[in-house]
Amino acid sequence: MKKISLLVVLLLSAVLTFAGSNYKLNDEKIDQLFTGATEISVTGLAPMSASPMDMMGITSVKEMNTKILIAWIVDWIGLGAFGIHRYVLGTKSSMWAIYTFTVCGIFGIVPFIDWCVLLINGLILQKGDSYLNNNKFFMWAN
Repeated sequence: MKKISLLVVLLLSAVLTFAGSNYKLNDEKIDQLFTGATEISVTGLAPMSASPMDMMGITSVKEMNTKILIAWIVDWIGLGAFGIHRYVLGTKSSMWAIYTFTVCGIFGIVPFIDWCVLLINGLILQKGDSYLNNNKFFMWAN
Protein backbone atom coordinates (compact mmCIF):
# COMPACT_ATOMS: atom_id res chain seq x y z
CA MET A 1 0.00 0.00 0.00
CA LYS A 2 2.86 2.38 0.83
CA LYS A 3 4.50 1.63 -2.50
CA ILE A 4 1.31 2.45 -4.38
CA SER A 5 0.88 5.66 -2.36
CA LEU A 6 4.46 6.66 -3.07
CA LEU A 7 4.00 5.97 -6.77
CA VAL A 8 0.84 8.08 -6.88
CA VAL A 9 2.58 10.96 -5.07
CA LEU A 10 5.58 10.80 -7.42
CA LEU A 11 3.41 10.72 -10.53
CA LEU A 12 1.26 13.59 -9.28
CA SER A 13 4.30 15.72 -8.46
CA ALA A 14 5.82 15.00 -11.88
CA VAL A 15 2.62 16.03 -13.65
CA LEU A 16 2.32 19.22 -11.60
CA THR A 17 5.97 20.06 -12.17
CA PHE A 18 5.83 19.78 -15.94
CA ALA A 19 2.36 21.33 -16.25
CA GLY A 20 3.43 24.66 -14.73
CA SER A 21 6.70 25.16 -16.59
CA ASN A 22 5.89 28.67 -17.88
CA TYR A 23 8.17 30.23 -15.27
CA LYS A 24 11.18 32.15 -16.62
CA LEU A 25 14.23 33.32 -14.70
CA ASN A 26 15.46 36.88 -14.95
CA ASP A 27 19.25 36.60 -14.80
CA GLU A 28 19.76 40.36 -14.48
CA LYS A 29 17.65 40.55 -11.32
CA ILE A 30 19.48 37.57 -9.83
CA ASP A 31 22.85 39.22 -10.55
CA GLN A 32 21.60 42.43 -8.92
CA LEU A 33 20.64 40.49 -5.81
CA PHE A 34 24.08 38.94 -5.54
CA THR A 35 25.96 42.21 -6.11
CA GLY A 36 23.85 44.01 -3.52
CA ALA A 37 24.13 41.26 -0.92
CA THR A 38 26.18 41.60 2.26
CA GLU A 39 28.82 38.99 2.94
CA ILE A 40 28.69 37.47 6.41
CA SER A 41 31.62 35.76 8.06
CA VAL A 42 31.07 33.08 10.68
CA THR A 43 34.69 33.01 11.92
CA GLY A 44 34.00 35.58 14.61
CA LEU A 45 31.15 33.68 16.23
CA ALA A 46 31.72 32.16 19.65
CA PRO A 47 31.44 28.35 19.85
CA MET A 48 28.50 26.83 21.69
CA SER A 49 29.21 25.71 25.22
CA ALA A 50 27.19 22.52 24.79
CA SER A 51 26.34 20.61 21.65
CA PRO A 52 22.69 20.02 20.73
CA MET A 53 23.15 16.29 21.37
CA ASP A 54 24.39 17.03 24.92
CA MET A 55 21.30 19.14 25.54
CA MET A 56 19.06 16.25 24.44
CA GLY A 57 20.83 13.74 26.69
CA ILE A 58 22.30 11.74 23.81
CA THR A 59 25.81 10.55 24.39
CA SER A 60 26.86 9.67 20.86
CA VAL A 61 25.95 9.90 17.20
CA LYS A 62 25.61 6.12 17.21
CA GLU A 63 22.90 6.30 19.89
CA MET A 64 21.05 8.97 17.89
CA ASN A 65 21.25 6.88 14.71
CA THR A 66 20.05 3.79 16.57
CA LYS A 67 16.98 5.61 17.91
CA ILE A 68 16.17 6.98 14.45
CA LEU A 69 16.60 3.54 12.85
CA ILE A 70 14.32 1.90 15.42
CA ALA A 71 11.71 4.66 14.96
CA TRP A 72 11.90 4.26 11.17
CA ILE A 73 11.38 0.47 11.43
CA VAL A 74 8.46 0.92 13.86
CA ASP A 75 6.88 3.41 11.45
CA TRP A 76 7.54 1.09 8.49
CA ILE A 77 5.80 -1.92 10.06
CA GLY A 78 2.62 0.10 10.54
CA LEU A 79 2.80 1.23 14.15
CA GLY A 80 3.54 4.76 12.95
CA ALA A 81 -0.18 5.26 12.39
CA PHE A 82 -0.55 5.22 16.17
CA GLY A 83 2.52 7.41 16.85
CA ILE A 84 4.63 4.68 18.43
CA HIS A 85 7.66 5.77 16.40
CA ARG A 86 7.41 9.20 18.04
CA TYR A 87 7.56 7.56 21.48
CA VAL A 88 10.83 5.89 20.41
CA LEU A 89 12.20 9.31 19.41
CA GLY A 90 11.47 10.68 22.90
CA THR A 91 8.32 12.69 22.21
CA LYS A 92 5.84 13.28 25.01
CA SER A 93 3.88 10.17 25.89
CA SER A 94 0.51 11.57 24.78
CA MET A 95 1.54 11.78 21.11
CA TRP A 96 0.04 8.31 20.45
CA ALA A 97 -3.38 9.71 21.39
CA ILE A 98 -3.01 12.63 18.99
CA TYR A 99 -2.06 10.29 16.14
CA THR A 100 -4.88 7.88 16.98
CA PHE A 101 -7.60 10.52 17.36
CA THR A 102 -6.63 12.22 14.09
CA VAL A 103 -7.59 8.99 12.31
CA CYS A 104 -4.10 7.46 12.30
CA GLY A 105 -2.31 10.76 11.69
CA ILE A 106 -4.64 12.31 9.11
CA PHE A 107 -5.40 9.03 7.34
CA GLY A 108 -1.76 7.87 7.44
CA ILE A 109 -0.35 10.90 5.65
CA VAL A 110 1.64 12.23 8.63
CA PRO A 111 3.21 8.84 9.48
CA PHE A 112 4.14 8.39 5.80
CA ILE A 113 5.84 11.80 5.74
CA ASP A 114 7.54 10.95 9.05
CA TRP A 115 8.78 7.72 7.47
CA CYS A 116 10.22 9.58 4.46
CA VAL A 117 11.81 12.30 6.60
CA LEU A 118 13.39 9.78 8.97
CA LEU A 119 14.73 7.81 6.02
CA ILE A 120 16.20 10.77 4.15
CA ASN A 121 17.23 13.22 6.87
CA GLY A 122 17.79 10.79 9.71
CA LEU A 123 19.35 7.72 8.12
CA ILE A 124 20.83 8.86 4.82
CA LEU A 125 21.91 12.46 5.55
CA GLN A 126 22.55 11.89 9.30
CA LYS A 127 20.72 15.11 10.24
CA GLY A 128 18.06 13.67 12.51
CA ASP A 129 18.92 15.35 15.80
CA SER A 130 16.03 17.82 15.41
CA TYR A 131 13.52 14.93 15.48
CA LEU A 132 14.57 13.64 18.89
CA ASN A 133 12.49 14.93 21.82
CA ASN A 134 10.39 16.98 19.37
CA ASN A 135 6.89 17.52 20.77
CA LYS A 136 5.34 19.03 17.62
CA PHE A 137 2.71 17.01 15.74
CA PHE A 138 4.46 17.84 12.46
CA MET A 139 8.01 17.10 13.63
CA TRP A 140 9.51 18.05 10.27
CA ALA A 141 7.88 21.49 10.06
CA ASN A 142 9.59 24.57 11.50
